[in-house]
Amino acid sequence: MPTLADSLLLDPKSYIEANYDAGYRLTREQLEAVHLTGARQRFEMLRDRIPVLRKLAEEQGVTAIHSLDDVVPLLFPHTVYKSYPFSIIERGHFERLTRWLNGLTACDLSGVDHGDIDSIDSWIKRLDDSTELRLLHTFGTSGKLSFVPRTARQWVEANRLTAHCVRDWHGPGSGPDLFSARMPMVQPGYRFGAGATYRGVEQMVTQWAGGDANALFLYPNEYFSADIASLAGRLRAAESRGEQGQLELSASLLARREEFAAREQQRPERMKQFLEAALQRFGGSDICLFAVWPLLFEWAEQALAKGVRRAFGPGSILMSGGGSKGRVLPDDYREQIFSFLGFERVFEFYSMSELMVSCPRCEHGHYHIPPVLVPFVLDPDTGRALPREGTQTGRFAYLDLLPDSYWGGLVSGDEVTISGWDTPCECGRHGPYLSGTVRRYSEKQGGVDKINCAGAPEAHDRAVEFLLSSTQNG
Repeated sequence: MPTLADSLLLDPKSYIEANYDAGYRLTREQLEAVHLTGARQRFEMLRDRIPVLRKLAEEQGVTAIHSLDDVVPLLFPHTVYKSYPFSIIERGHFERLTRWLNGLTACDLSGVDHGDIDSIDSWIKRLDDSTELRLLHTFGTSGKLSFVPRTARQWVEANRLTAHCVRDWHGPGSGPDLFSARMPMVQPGYRFGAGATYRGVEQMVTQWAGGDANALFLYPNEYFSADIASLAGRLRAAESRGEQGQLELSASLLARREEFAAREQQRPERMKQFLEAALQRFGGSDICLFAVWPLLFEWAEQALAKGVRRAFGPGSILMSGGGSKGRVLPDDYREQIFSFLGFERVFEFYSMSELMVSCPRCEHGHYHIPPVLVPFVLDPDTGRALPREGTQTGRFAYLDLLPDSYWGGLVSGDEVTISGWDTPCECGRHGPYLSGTVRRYSEKQGGVDKINCAGAPEAHDRAVEFLLSSTQNG
């Protein structure tokens, strides 16, 4: 019977159906072989199918992957997924936006009909209806959203991998099998949308909860609008420049903004009703809860003041991440939260929208990198990879080996510290891991993140220029 290492060498996607915990028992030699072989496979598969990757490889003179160092010049800056001119959205030239996106994916988007597309939301829906893509967008603070060309199948694969993490994180079968447990799903957010969170929700509701009748959302019928997310960012950016009165907004977008603003004004009251509904419908039951720590603490304060403790079943699961979101919480905030919830099984992850995999946090506060994610720590000044040994601090970059329709190599905006190359974590897991402290370079650099890429920096500029050339008329 082949080992996990053998299976990963043949196909990194074999990890999706494997024992998740086994991924952290690979030796360094096995892991290095999986990373190098996987990088070669993905480059050979995608080089001639993704136009911008082909262009960058030509500019950098990379024809094959002989070592992991060869991957570094091919890593896209994370800004590549929002490198389109914003003017094409403002002017409604969505056929040009599709041409730009076509340069980033192996999927053929040439047959998309752009008739009647008049917004980002309608553009995304048209791609949903006429292609295999299930595009995700980020929540750009400047109003310019990143668009990542993930496919419907890849959302299924990411969902299965997360479920298997829950099942096997503390050993094979140590947690519930979410595909058969049919736990009620509770999430104080939107049921629908194209942000990474909402795209993932679709699979969770159908595959884990068994349908919407066994799920509870703060906004069960509303769609989180990409147009509103973009507009909010533009308004914030304009306000910071003192130019908020200079934005030209269509009547339809203004109406949607007012609708969204009214919904947000009602949010505190709706949140109280949501918590009451969760307690009424699922109190005492094992649930799958998705919420951030500040919100959970607000719930705990309200509930504990009313004498509500051990609200849900002891076999429940909390999935969280994102830290305290800038809020200052008391030292015992977790104790208060778990006293209210009635369970302590929590899964925290380090991840980002562009990643198909997440890095689970262990009891020692470290985020462990799955074997199908090739991590790099880059020198922030030169963009070169620091040694894969000891403890290294710098810019986080990676090659995600799971995507097979877009290039999973990216230079992130995060400063990280990675250890574990040579010795296992105190929790016993092998392989590299991130320390619990992660911060954005934009925060460190006064709001601007200047990414220095490896190899010839102008090669990345020319690759992006090539990508932008597809947005020109014609």
